[in-house]
Amino acid sequence: MKNLQLLFLIIATSLTSSAQLVVQVYDGDTYKILDKGKFQIIRLANVDAPELSQYNGKVVKAAVSKLMLGKSVKLECYGKDRFGRTLANVSIDGKSLDSIHACGLAWHWLPYSHHKYLSTYESNAKAAKLGMWRCNKNVPPWTWRQFNKRQKRSHDMCR
Repeated sequence: MKNLQLLFLIIATSLTSSAQLVVQVYDGDTYKILDKGKFQIIRLANVDAPELSQYNGKVVKAAVSKLMLGKSVKLECYGKDRFGRTLANVSIDGKSLDSIHACGLAWHWLPYSHHKYLSTYESNAKAAKLGMWRCNKNVPPWTWRQFNKRQKRSHDMCR
């Protein structure tokens, strides 16, 4: 029944030229949207969420799915990344998704960020031990992606 409702939303949204509907959440920072009748892969520009195999990766994906799946979003696009995904700020119900993420669901990705204030949100989330910051031995995703299996096992101390 839920899939039928999502299919109906996709059809209805494709008839509206300006709607941008989230139809799939890959992980905490990558989504598939329907924009003007075409599918597009979006990558958040300012934050990096844990990989699915990392501590809290699946929890973050579930939280983002609950928040976004089947809903309309607003995009502020910056271009493409090396994988061809559209880099964007994403807003849902007038609230920046980056701000939500920086409160315990993702790292502020400074080298690629357009919003330096997210560092303050991240620091506050760390101090309050919100979300993934309950574990103080987190490894940033950009480091995690470079690890081999043995290194991942030895750094996976938060499970």
